Amino acid sequence: MASDATFLLGVGAQKAGTSWLHDQLNRRKDADFGFLKEYHVFDALELEHFSSFRPKNPTPLKWRTWRRARFMEQPERYFDYFASRLKPPQIRLTGDITPSYAGLSAESYQRIQKAFAQRGVQTRAVFIMRDPVERFLSQQRMQLRKQGLLSPKHEIEHLNKASLKLLKRDSPRNDYPATLDALKNGFAASNVFIGLYETLFTADNHRALCRCLNIAEQIPELSHRVNASQATTAVPTEVLRRLGQHFTPLVTAVQERCPDLGIEQHWATAMTWRDA
Repeated sequence: MASDATFLLGVGAQKAGTSWLHDQLNRRKDADFGFLKEYHVFDALELEHFSSFRPKNPTPLKWRTWRRARFMEQPERYFDYFASRLKPPQIRLTGDITPSYAGLSAESYQRIQKAFAQRGVQTRAVFIMRDPVERFLSQQRMQLRKQGLLSPKHEIEHLNKASLKLLKRDSPRNDYPATLDALKNGFAASNVFIGLYETLFTADNHRALCRCLNIAEQIPELSHRVNASQATTAVPTEVLRRLGQHFTPLVTAVQERCPDLGIEQHWATAMTWRDA
C-alpha cells in the first residue's frame, strides 16, 4: 500500500454532483471505490433520522445488503474492506460518498480518520454545496421523475406542497453550516475539500480536488452529468419566495464561513429570493 493511499469520505451534499464525482473518480485506473457509491454505514449507525438504512430482515438479504449489514455489525470490517482496496500498488484512492454523512459529528469524523490511520490510510473529506433553492428544486424533480410524474401540472402542485412541508421539518442533509462546523472541528483544514456544485464541472476545480486527494490530475468528462433533473416548467413566484426566505439564514452562515467561495456570484437563485 502506498504511504499516501487515500480514503475519500464524501459527505454531500445531496443533489450536488456527488454521483458525477463518483463516476469520474471511480473510472480512474488508480482508484477503486468498491461495490457501492453510498454505503450508508455511519449515518445508519449514528443518526436516527437515517435509521431506515439499517437492514431490517436478517435473511434472506441481497449480497450488497448483507455486506453492509456486516459493516454495521462490526465497523472494523468497513475499515478493513477499504484498506484492502488500496493494497494493489496501482490503487491510490478509494472512498465512500454518502451525502447523509453530512449529519455526522466532529467526533465521528475523528474516529473514522483514526481507524484508517491505524491501517496506514489517510482520510480526506469532500463536501460540495449547491444553491439551496436549486438543490431543493432538483431533489423534488428527481422524486417526481422516479414516480413518472414529472410534468408541469404535477411539478407545480408538488413543489408548493413540498416547500410548505420544508418549513415544518428539514433534514440534516440540508444543514450546510452544521456540516462545515463539524468538518472544521473534525479535520485539519488541509484534509478537507469544500467546493460548490456550480463550479464543480470545471478543470480548475477538479485540479484542486486532485491535489487534495493526492492523485494525479486527470481532466474529467465535464459535459456529462449524472442523475441531472431538468426543469420542466417555471417555478411559481410564491414557491421561490418561500424557499428564498427559508434558506436566508443558511446562505448568510455559509457566506460567513466560506467567504472565498463567492456564493454571492454562484448562488443566483438563492441570492435573488433571499430578501424578496
